[in-house]
Amino acid sequence: MTVFRVVAYNDLRSEDTVVADVLNRVCGLPLADAVTLTRQIGAEGKATVGLAETRGDAEVIAARMLGFGLRPVIERNTP
Repeated sequence: MTVFRVVAYNDLRSEDTVVADVLNRVCGLPLADAVTLTRQIGAEGKATVGLAETRGDAEVIAARMLGFGLRPVIERNTP
């Protein structure tokens, strides 16, 4: 059961190509999905970009994204 999700927020500074590349390489998303989520972040202001079973796993994803200048937030996944 997935307990935590990593949500990326639009920071209005990061280029879409950088965001898509980070989602692809850091979150392990297929490139097509990374591009779709990047567009969602731009349009809606945020998107869930990763799911984790433990807070520690979510923190690893978030920390790697922070290293590239993105703004991830960890949220408890609600059913």
